Amino acid sequence: MFIRVFVFAVSSCKSPSKKAEQVLDAARRLFVEHGFGATNMDALAAAAGVSKATIYAHYESKEVLFAATARRECRRAVARMAIGDDLVAHRSLEEALTHIGRAFLDTLMSPEIVGLLRMVIAESTRFPELGQIYYDSAPGQTLTSVTCYLDRARRQGWLIDCDTRRAAEQFLSLLRGDLHMRILLGQSPDAAERDPAIAEAVATFTARYATVYPTD
Repeated sequence: MFIRVFVFAVSSCKSPSKKAEQVLDAARRLFVEHGFGATNMDALAAAAGVSKATIYAHYESKEVLFAATARRECRRAVARMAIGDDLVAHRSLEEALTHIGRAFLDTLMSPEIVGLLRMVIAESTRFPELGQIYYDSAPGQTLTSVTCYLDRARRQGWLIDCDTRRAAEQFLSLLRGDLHMRILLGQSPDAAERDPAIAEAVATFTARYATVYPTD
């Protein structure tokens, strides 16, 4: 059921209406505060200031609503990555990877993503499908975006011939390091810790994958 739910939520091209946005805002808040299982449609309607009929007019079930909520929050987070063609055209490999690293860690540290991920982890035993929805919405899309950038960098001659998806996985893992666990546990690493971690991740990655002399 959740696979169908996820496809339904992701495939819709319509921008949410004002009331639909109210529902999504309330859903994010209640899902994070109370969990998926403990959140019911009556509470969602009250928090959003709409009727249950209005919720069902936009989202046919709580599962569809969760998928839409996760998709919106993760779409906003992924947009912060801003991995565009200019990263290849106008920045060195090290500059581009540093940009990606900062955007990635800023996303991981955002309260919206931290709260959503904590909720998914807490509910994963009872609702294992939530994890797949979350992964497809954020980590999966981020991995795809970084892989696409590395594909372009490889074609430019900046990287050795390699499995760029595997390389992207390794780079993102280097960035997470110990910081991600600390963030999930309620700690708040600052820029004094973040920036050296990014620099080390970039140095380690380029030592393994970068070519010495990029070609035109």
